Order: sequence, then C-alpha cells, then structure tokens
Amino acid sequence: MFWVDLFGWWYGEGFKDLSSKFSSLFGSTSDFFSIGLLTKSLFQPFRQTLTTSNYKRNFWEKLGDALVSRTVGFLVRFCLIVAGCFALMLEVICMGLTYLLWPILPVIPLLLIALTILNFGF
Repeated sequence: MFWVDLFGWWYGEGFKDLSSKFSSLFGSTSDFFSIGLLTKSLFQPFRQTLTTSNYKRNFWEKLGDALVSRTVGFLVRFCLIVAGCFALMLEVICMGLTYLLWPILPVIPLLLIALTILNFGF
C-alpha cells in the first residue's frame, strides 16, 4: 500500500506541488529583476549629481552631466535586463528538463537494476 500511495503522490500531488514551486520561483525571479520597470526607465538618468541651484553651470557642463548620467543609467539597466533575461531562460530550461525527468525518475532505479542483472547475468 505504501508504494501505491507513493506513486499516487508522485504523479498527482507531487507534480502539482512541483509546478507551483516553479511558478513561485519564476515569479520571484521576474520580480527581483523587474525587467518591465527597467525597460520603461532605460534612458532615464542614473542619478542626479547636483541638487542645489546655487551652483552655476553653463550649457555644456549641464549637457555633459546629463549625457554621462544617462549613459551610465542605460548601461546599468541594460546589463540588469540582460542578466534577468538570462536567469529567466535558465529557469525555463531547468523547469523543462525537470518536467521531462519527473515522470521517469521513479522508474530509473528499477531500470538500472534490470540492466545490471542483464549485464552480469545473475
């Protein structure tokens, strides 16, 4: 009766549990990298360097600050978007392999025992 319950859980509730854990993991990774938010603010300045209006700057200094700040912001956000996409693709590949292996995993020890017996001719 134990084996019937074990296989019933493996192909029923265990598979549902695995699916919910993968869904939760994928959601948390997506939330961690927040690719949508980073894409919306891709060309925004990284940080504003000056907060007071007492400092007098000419047009070229303002333009240089803006270009440097936007370039740094773009590079940081772009690298985070690429890293997030890579992490999500890696998770999808791992999920797919796990889904493919999940149904045959309980049978693998039995197959290995049978192959051992056939190979050594006990």
